[in-house]
Amino acid sequence: MADNPKLDVPPELRAIAEQGVGQARAAIDGLLGAAHKALDDASRHVDTAQGNAREFGRTTLDFVEANIAAGFDFASRLAGATTVDEWARLHAEYVKEQAARLAEQAKALGQQASAASPFGKGDK
Repeated sequence: MADNPKLDVPPELRAIAEQGVGQARAAIDGLLGAAHKALDDASRHVDTAQGNAREFGRTTLDFVEANIAAGFDFASRLAGATTVDEWARLHAEYVKEQAARLAEQAKALGQQASAASPFGKGDK
């Protein structure tokens, strides 16, 4: 059997290969670091959006409860009315109060939605 001659890899070629591997590793590490940062940033945005949605929902529910309570209060007052004129007065008062309440609630919800919007004044 013939002797296999030993072929040595020149040190310069090994150095180039090692340098290439090191550069590739650094590039991948940088890419993975950027990917982790992007995921962390996205997670913070999602958490903020969920918090804003929860707060908006709570505010809306508070308004619904207030409107229902006002409706029952009106019904109680109306049930106690003794004349048609009293009914008309109570109804006019309720409509006026409810219109003011709804305008105030719409304004509050609009401000809350604007503050929560990534394009609104609440942008940080």
